[in-house]
Amino acid sequence: MGKATQDLRKEHDVILHVLEVLNKMVQTDHYDVESRLHYYSEVIYFLKTFSDKCHHGKEENYLFKELVNKGVPNEDGPVGVMLYEHDEARGFIAQMSESVDNKDVDGFNRAAAQYCDLMRAHIEKENGMLFVIADQVISEQEQDLLFKKFEQHEENVVGHGVHEKLHAMIGTWAKAFSVE
Repeated sequence: MGKATQDLRKEHDVILHVLEVLNKMVQTDHYDVESRLHYYSEVIYFLKTFSDKCHHGKEENYLFKELVNKGVPNEDGPVGVMLYEHDEARGFIAQMSESVDNKDVDGFNRAAAQYCDLMRAHIEKENGMLFVIADQVISEQEQDLLFKKFEQHEENVVGHGVHEKLHAMIGTWAKAFSVE
């Protein structure tokens, strides 16, 4: 397993944990609407910042391009499927955001459920297929270079200290919604 794909797998673990917390959020009625909308807004911030800008940004700008350069098909191939699903995920995040703006808890919950289903299947495909291919066609040295680009991407796109802030938010949500 290369350094770049290992990094992306670790991020998948974080995203899966957040999906677990999100499922608990939408199933609970322990909080009033305003409190729930506040938590939902924070989750949207996480999904836009960590899942999309950071994680999907690293995949789209670096890993997927390298895979295509190595001959892995984009259109009608695994890279194209992953890109399509990233766009689908962005659509669900937009629906969640619009629902929060409209104080529509049910609308948020529907979009969140669709997002969670999509992302679980998506992560399974990337971990079980795409990253396996990447580990076969991208050398260790090339993966090390990709990882350095990933770190630079995080610093330039997400910003210094944001990861720590996001992880602290996850801890707060996990405690509030009783998720280990």
